[in-house]
Amino acid sequence: DELSGEWYSHEYEFNYCEALMVIVFVIVAVMFEVVWHGVVHLGSESYSYGRYHEDRAVWDLVPMERDNHGNVKHKKLYREHITRMGGEFMTLGLLAFLIFVVNQTGGFDSFASSFQGESPDGFAYPGTGEEWFHLAEIVHIQLFLAVVLYFSLILCLVRGSINKIKHWEKLQLRHKVHRQLQHETDQRQLTFGDRELNKHLAWREYLITHMLKWKTERPEVFSRALGDLDIDPNASDSEQQFQTAVDEHFSLSVYLSLNLENGVVDSIQINIQTWMGIIFLMGFFALLHRCAKIDILALQPWFLCILCTLLLSMVVTFQVQRRQITQFTAARMNPDTHRESSGTSTGFEGSKTCLQQMCRIHQRWSSERTLLRTLQVCLFLLSYAFARVLVDYHDWETKFTTTLLTCSFFTVLFLLLAYSLPRTVPDFLAVTALPPFVDPVNLEFLFKQLLDDHMDTPEALEHRDGATRMSHDDMVYELADIMGVRNQLDHRVSIKGSSPQHV
Repeated sequence: DELSGEWYSHEYEFNYCEALMVIVFVIVAVMFEVVWHGVVHLGSESYSYGRYHEDRAVWDLVPMERDNHGNVKHKKLYREHITRMGGEFMTLGLLAFLIFVVNQTGGFDSFASSFQGESPDGFAYPGTGEEWFHLAEIVHIQLFLAVVLYFSLILCLVRGSINKIKHWEKLQLRHKVHRQLQHETDQRQLTFGDRELNKHLAWREYLITHMLKWKTERPEVFSRALGDLDIDPNASDSEQQFQTAVDEHFSLSVYLSLNLENGVVDSIQINIQTWMGIIFLMGFFALLHRCAKIDILALQPWFLCILCTLLLSMVVTFQVQRRQITQFTAARMNPDTHRESSGTSTGFEGSKTCLQQMCRIHQRWSSERTLLRTLQVCLFLLSYAFARVLVDYHDWETKFTTTLLTCSFFTVLFLLLAYSLPRTVPDFLAVTALPPFVDPVNLEFLFKQLLDDHMDTPEALEHRDGATRMSHDDMVYELADIMGVRNQLDHRVSIKGSSPQHV
């Protein structure tokens, strides 16, 4: 059959034409995306009543919508995922329309006449307009399946991120109840046994303590924070006022959730930088196919190595940061032991200096965003490679066993990615939002949350207008509901016959 791929003698000849076709399609997709984004922006910025009353900070690095209470409106990740996936399908529909137009107007016949089926050095090209049309259809279907596979992986990431955000919100509610009960009961006694909340509070104390160090390490950032909190930087107790204000108002759950949402949405949005990276790599592949005569299958192990390296670096970053927070917590609990250990660690000054230099780099630009976009390119190219295996019916007919094994390998690989992504990426984005990885994007979220309304102050809880103060027993019952142990609490209360607070 002439349409089964017999126009090429070697696999790299087909790979070369395929790579060129992918580059053309991606360029068209980027152009359409830029135009469509401009149209959407004009629509979102169009006039509605109340526009003249809005007080927008146009200089914000990360623009954020707020509700009527001044709290940042969090993104619905499932909706972001569905909306973006629909946009990509619309782009694929445009490509299908353009393929139809080019075919009907004789464009593919012109390609066949220009290339004449073979170059002077004997490199094969499609010889007829029908073969060019068939190649365009194959590439279009492969891109469609690649988008489906890619967004399937991102859906797993979205699900894991939402579960993490739910966990943080529950921790904030438990912290809120503990703050209500703190007047008559010691905070440590209340949180005893709640391992996750203790870990959350340790992260919060770690962040606040390092924010105080910014007075000498990052003075311009510290001055801005004092300004946002209306604290006089020349006051003798400015540091104490800052620590008190942040401890009363700052919500770590909101801050971590905003950073996680921002990173996941950036992965959902296949942005122009990612498309440019794909275009560059496909161009590089085309050169290898044309000059070095290398098949695309020989290049796939390299992407697997890069992907594994990226995921491993995320895991290592999380483990190192968690160990640092654990050491910080242990030092706060046992200052004498920490002083002795710090006195014997002078031999590591060189490594400390190197680490400080790396931290300065992380503070100037968003290294986690660069890492995520590199991961995004690798995931999309792996999705495209899997789609090629699924669509290549010629190999299914002639190399069924080999193709089946390759398909099985990709299936196992994608199952492993579906398992690891929702467990690795959210933790990585959380720890890189803490010192020493706080970059300009993290700072924007941090400053927006210094006075967040979700974390109520003790005064607000005691004097809130129109609110009914809860009894201690009601607070304990609410805490048990949040922790999911209400049945156990009721059982123990009925056995001991005492109040829930004593139980």
